[in-house]
Amino acid sequence: MSGARLSIARLAVVTLGSGVLVLVVSTPVVYAVTRVSPPAALVVAVLAIVAMIAVMALVSNRMVNRAVAATSTASARAQRPDPAALGSTEADQT
Repeated sequence: MSGARLSIARLAVVTLGSGVLVLVVSTPVVYAVTRVSPPAALVVAVLAIVAMIAVMALVSNRMVNRAVAATSTASARAQRPDPAALGSTEADQT
């Protein structure tokens, strides 16, 4: 993510895109295993769905955590007083 703002649309697209990518990769594997053993293909398909859910959770969690970290860093930076703006320096105090 480039900015501190979290776009819900970008979050949805990237999360669903990662899930679709997992399914695209796992579909040929499921098809190949179906030729050998249909029950094994069912197990592989269920594992692909579990992997899809895990990848979607990982991607969305990372995006949200980065946005929260960027927002908290920006707000901490905004709350920190600027020493030059305070108007007093060490030379003024002596």
